[in-house]
Amino acid sequence: MSQRKDQGRYARMIAFWAVAALLAYGIFHAGGLVTLLDRWMAGSNRTLIDPFPLVGKLKYSTLVGGALLAAGCFLANRLVLQPRINQLLTDTEAEMVKVTWPVWPEVVQGTLAVTGMVLVLFTFLTCVDLLLVNVMTLLMPGSKS
Repeated sequence: MSQRKDQGRYARMIAFWAVAALLAYGIFHAGGLVTLLDRWMAGSNRTLIDPFPLVGKLKYSTLVGGALLAAGCFLANRLVLQPRINQLLTDTEAEMVKVTWPVWPEVVQGTLAVTGMVLVLFTFLTCVDLLLVNVMTLLMPGSKS
């Protein structure tokens, strides 16, 4: 199926940037790949630039993480442009245009209704639980609760 170049553009962009953000988080967050590389490379992991924007210190481990992020972003871009995935994202964007989105008063009303029901159920289940604990304590007087 042929399509125009701009069809599904936003869905493809959102999919790409979501994958890129997840990759960046996995590579650069505390305890991520760069931290593991720091420990693994230990003495050979020299600091190249201190301070460096966004990552703190530019080390060899940071360069490896950046290279892996660039490679992952390249692969994510290639993946998003695959015909089947591209068509899926295009169809998804076309369907999202058809959705009737609620206005803010409806969102607030729905949120309040859900919050109210959660509180009612919480209260009911707490009362039933306390009642059952008391009943079990009466039936088995020697037990500790």
